[in-house]
Amino acid sequence: MVSNEHPGLLSSLIQQCRYELDVDKQFALLQKINSLLPKTSRLRMPSLITDEYIRTALDIIDEYIFDKKLTLINKKLNVTYDTLA
Repeated sequence: MVSNEHPGLLSSLIQQCRYELDVDKQFALLQKINSLLPKTSRLRMPSLITDEYIRTALDIIDEYIFDKKLTLINKKLNVTYDTLA
């Protein structure tokens, strides 16, 4: 469960990430958001990050925080690890 001290900060960072146009900056914000989540609910980041992945991850984190569902984020995201050839 998300600590009581982080929901406002997480919400602010999520909004900031959604409006950021630079994918590298979005990824940095997503990493910050992820670090504020409980260890058992953190995202496992694939090796190739796209803006679509970031949008999906933010939607899932939003649902986790505000709906307070205790499902594991990684199961809902169905993360696959890409490798570059």
